[in-house]
Amino acid sequence: MPRNRIYALAVLVTIAVVAGPALAKTVQSHATKQRTITRIGPRGPRGARGARGLRGVAGATGPAGAPGAPGANGGGAALLLRTVVVSPSAVGPSADGALLAATLAAINASATSPYLVWIEPGVYDLGTTPLSIPSHVDVQGSGQDVTTIEGEGPLAVLTAPGTELRQLTVTDTNTSGSAEAIDAGGGLRDVTATASGTSAATAVLADDPTMPIVDVNASATASASSSFVQAIDTQNGAQIDGGSFSATEQAGVGQAAAVFAESATTVSDATLRATGGATPYPVDVVATSATVAVSGSTLIGTGGFFVAAGDTLGVGASQIPGVATSGSGLARCPADWLASYATAATDCS
Repeated sequence: MPRNRIYALAVLVTIAVVAGPALAKTVQSHATKQRTITRIGPRGPRGARGARGLRGVAGATGPAGAPGAPGANGGGAALLLRTVVVSPSAVGPSADGALLAATLAAINASATSPYLVWIEPGVYDLGTTPLSIPSHVDVQGSGQDVTTIEGEGPLAVLTAPGTELRQLTVTDTNTSGSAEAIDAGGGLRDVTATASGTSAATAVLADDPTMPIVDVNASATASASSSFVQAIDTQNGAQIDGGSFSATEQAGVGQAAAVFAESATTVSDATLRATGGATPYPVDVVATSATVAVSGSTLIGTGGFFVAAGDTLGVGASQIPGVATSGSGLARCPADWLASYATAATDCS
């Protein structure tokens, strides 16, 4: 082979060895660039949303906003149709007593439209003017120890037939004459009645009670000479159930009677006590041809019993004083006992 041809071949081999890789890279880059600039097709539909991630930690509380406008008033409680509530004021007991009297005077009650006057705790001072409770109106306090009606004249409270007074205390204090706490034309229940006078005192006058007298604690005291004291005076019949009745004549020369019966009367499960005066009677019967019956009670009084002519007193299953009965009426005491638990005689001695 000619020498020139051999030389040319050697040059070609050298070029291939040196330039081959670069040439191959240039060709590859050109192909890649062609793929890169290939046109992108239309976007496909959005895929479904993935599950919500965990909630992050709460941030700090921001400042309070401005107050909103007041809301509408809500509906009130149902009105009481026939119940009137009397509440004490900041003025005092005398003003409260006047308010109570005015409230009762304004009520228009009837047999088909009865009313209840409910007195809140407090002291209601009537002065010398009695409180009048009309028919078909019940008056209820909030308890004997927290609701008190006070009077300073001859009479504190007057109740008409068809009423009931309950759960309160009535006091009448008259320093210049007689005192009477309650004149009852209706019933009494869970009531404390106290009368304190000079010439005379009556805690309860059962004028014409149309309902029983239940669990009443009545006490009367008088201080003048020859005064007359009675815890309860039954003028037109009465049914007394429970409670205690105490009469005290302080001068020592008058008369005291726990029960002064001017008509047929029944007493059960009560304490009848008379002290002081010349003749302290637990029961004094001065009716006309009437019978007074006492059962299951405790009777205390050094004067024993007084029973007027034509009247009858029957006491059974009770503790009695054991003093001979005064008066020409009939007294019977079967199955009774004395304070010493000795058996009493059938004539109450």
